[in-house]
Amino acid sequence: MPKTIPQEVKNRAMELYLKDDSSARQIADAISTEYSVQVSNQTVYSWAKKYDWDSKRTDVKTKALERTVETESGRLARLQQEHLDVYGNIREKATTELNNLTFDRAFDAVKAASIGIDGERQVIEGLINLQFVQDVIQILIDEIDDAELMQRIAAKLRLLVSTANQDQKATVID
Repeated sequence: MPKTIPQEVKNRAMELYLKDDSSARQIADAISTEYSVQVSNQTVYSWAKKYDWDSKRTDVKTKALERTVETESGRLARLQQEHLDVYGNIREKATTELNNLTFDRAFDAVKAASIGIDGERQVIEGLINLQFVQDVIQILIDEIDDAELMQRIAAKLRLLVSTANQDQKATVID
């Protein structure tokens, strides 16, 4: 008669399996040690097949990618909104001062207003581009079932976003 292994042990094995950084042998050894139960790597394989852990692993990775994309998108949107606010303040200040003629020269007020307007325009163009990129990423998430491919895409997107952020910071500083 086969021995009954507590559900808690199976849940822990599934958790380790979903992390995707341990082999079945390593999971079996960890479970055996942690719960003082003898579990073989074949048992881990049979649980993975019986309870469809591969499908769950794909779901977990997809959700993690979605969270990463949402986090990066949210951060970019927040930065763009901050830039839009700054440029809006510059434009408003210049417009007010131009109306009140508190600049030493009218040219300075016009130049400040122009900087504010140009900056707002650039930020708004960036927001439009960001929305397009978010839509494309959502299509990728919806259509790609290969977890390894999703991880590679996520890594490349993170690199792309960090490069874009560095370029954007350099532009703001200039």
